Amino acid sequence: MGLDMYLWKINNHAIKYKEYDVEIDQIKVSNPKLYAEMQPYIVKQGSAETFTWESLFEKIGYWRKANQVHNWFVENAQSGYTDCGEYSEVDSEQLEELLAICQEVLKKTVVIIARIQSGTETDTNGRKKKIYSSGKKILNPEVPNRLLPTQDGFFFGGTDYDEYYIQDITDTVELLQRVLNETDFSTHSVYYSASW
Repeated sequence: MGLDMYLWKINNHAIKYKEYDVEIDQIKVSNPKLYAEMQPYIVKQGSAETFTWESLFEKIGYWRKANQVHNWFVENAQSGYTDCGEYSEVDSEQLEELLAICQEVLKKTVVIIARIQSGTETDTNGRKKKIYSSGKKILNPEVPNRLLPTQDGFFFGGTDYDEYYIQDITDTVELLQRVLNETDFSTHSVYYSASW
């Protein structure tokens, strides 16, 4: 359980099939031409053929609990509405904007080796004691907070500006560069979705 986030790619030709989220046997009988067109998007479930809106999509990106990235999509692709699972179309310009922000965060953030709190434990007298370990800390958290702030939520992961935040940003840069390089936005559309 937690915040799972995805980028999906769909062929623009296939978008028109969205309304046919039904048993394919009905289409096979009532509209054989449509059935033939939909063949690349039909999936087998046991012995039955099924077509769903989800079968049109190819997963091209995944994050887990990168709440700062989710927050960006909510604010910039979903008009501030977080809907737990619905698809929001994002264009290449939006993905390039997020990529630029992530690169700026990495460029302007100072990361140092430090003792960081890694948990708590209760001593024999029932008092809570912080546990520290060696890790990385952001020396200037105001920079990532301004550029790409975290968002708390139900099982959304940590909201500290620390090594995990930086790792999410590094992973996002790699993911977005790959998606932008491998996607032909004239023939395909990209959608974002999240669930928790």
